[in-house]
Amino acid sequence: MSIRRSDGLLVAVVAAAVLLPNLGGPPLWDEDEPRNAACSLAMLTSGDWVVPTFEGRLRVEKPALVNWLHLAGFAVAGPNETGARLGSALLTLGTCLLVWRIAATVFRPDVGLWSGLAMATCLWSGVAGRASTPDAPLAFFTTLALWLFVRAAGVRGRGGRSWRDGPVAISLPAALAIGGACGLAILTKGPVGLVLPLAGFGLFAWWQALADPGRSGPLGRRILVSASAAWRGIRPLVVVATACLVAAPWYIAVTLRTDGQWLRDFLLVHNMGRFAAPMEGHSGSAFLYYPLVILVGLFPWSMASALIGWHSYRTVRQPAASTAGMRLILAWLTAWIIPFSLAGTKLPGYVWPAYPALACCIGLFVADWIRTADRRVDAWMRWAWTFLIGSGLALGIALPVVISRLAPGGEWLGLVGLLPVVGGILAWRSQMLASRRAAAICWAATACGSVAMLVAVGPASFGHAGGARHLLARLPAEGIPHPIACYRGPASASFYAGRLAADGRVAAIDEPAEVAAFVRAHPGAPLVVDARWEDLVAAELPAGYGVLRSVTVLPEARQLVLFGPTESRAVSAPGSPRLIGTTASRSPSSSRR
Repeated sequence: MSIRRSDGLLVAVVAAAVLLPNLGGPPLWDEDEPRNAACSLAMLTSGDWVVPTFEGRLRVEKPALVNWLHLAGFAVAGPNETGARLGSALLTLGTCLLVWRIAATVFRPDVGLWSGLAMATCLWSGVAGRASTPDAPLAFFTTLALWLFVRAAGVRGRGGRSWRDGPVAISLPAALAIGGACGLAILTKGPVGLVLPLAGFGLFAWWQALADPGRSGPLGRRILVSASAAWRGIRPLVVVATACLVAAPWYIAVTLRTDGQWLRDFLLVHNMGRFAAPMEGHSGSAFLYYPLVILVGLFPWSMASALIGWHSYRTVRQPAASTAGMRLILAWLTAWIIPFSLAGTKLPGYVWPAYPALACCIGLFVADWIRTADRRVDAWMRWAWTFLIGSGLALGIALPVVISRLAPGGEWLGLVGLLPVVGGILAWRSQMLASRRAAAICWAATACGSVAMLVAVGPASFGHAGGARHLLARLPAEGIPHPIACYRGPASASFYAGRLAADGRVAAIDEPAEVAAFVRAHPGAPLVVDARWEDLVAAELPAGYGVLRSVTVLPEARQLVLFGPTESRAVSAPGSPRLIGTTASRSPSSSRR
């Protein structure tokens, strides 16, 4: 059965419906988005595309490829939220198309369609796929490497064999292409972009060689011989050498430019250090953290997670045409989930490169359920619709409560909960009428509508309440003639302040004594200050400075204030400013302390 291009078009349209609407509506979220975007903005204003910096200091957390994507987005849409997120959205759309092709190749074309739809409409694809972080490019390049492996290993050679028939053997050009994709992944997030894909390929190749019916002898000998065959089959030295050739020029350049500091801190602190121990409070159970993260991230497809898991287990256990494909999928999942489960630092986005394999498991289950009548599965699927309806009711209750506390005015977002409720009811009704395909379509439509609303409208509903973008919105858009200072403010303040300053400079200040020196050097310059240190900063400012505006920053729900000369029209905001040295200079946060 041939792969239909119309299926790919449908996957692309659905993915675009989730990823592209209102891409620039919400302000840059949390710490990672604005920190990455501010680093890219510094590259844009300085013209230095090699050394990443944040607030004038060396940034060692991530390589530079994500910043280059931002720069491309800035060239298309401007230095704004859309420009920062556009690359991630387009690459995630590409990831969904790759998932479609992978599943269609290792299983069947109908499995490819459902797998691509599941990848495009799960919650975490909507969240991370619209974020200006390295997660989306890493997922794309590693999935690209997986697709190149599938395409190479699945082509029959002169002997008429493929990886479905026995041990894996990829060609030299294929190994070069896979290495190139892994090299781009290294430029995105470091060694994991090479080590973990190779681990997945090696585990699958070893499994295939071990399961070869033509291989006999004692188990220990079979294991060693299979490992040797797997090593030869995936050409790891060629893959590694090619990946290093792709990534090495930038790594060498940044190492030379920073006297080795960037490479040393990146590898020792942000790779080995993060694996060895929790950093920045990001920890969790080795057994429960990622299973729970994945259950939430795959919403609403995770409503049938137990059935999907059981179906995947049965597929890999029973000799069939799809057995080898499921081995590859499970090997890929193992390579990504197990190492990060053992790591000390845990974040939801770390295992997103495993989602393509999870989407393939979902697609195979849905396609097989539609094709095969099984009363036991049908009975369990009614529980899935029940869970879907229950999740909608939970969203309808929880969202208004949370929003009313953090960002009053957006409580109407709770209406999104109606979509899973209605979708679950329609899917149940379709199944009762013996139309499993219609029930699956209701499931996919519910996923598309719910996730699109949550990611395209939800953050904007929270963002209207404040944040650094609103705090600085009254400053002149054409740029002010002096730098803006940021005193222990969030990363978002650096990005939005950098867009306004004439030369993109943001002065990071950590001590109160530095405030007075900054104002003396730059009379009339505005300052963004975390309200917890408002009194300390105010004591260092000259007469005539006041608090022009204050906002709430989400999701931390902390206060941010803007100081500036109250007599200057260039930085004044509506309302009565609070002058330093009067009782009006104390903000609500000050009075609470």
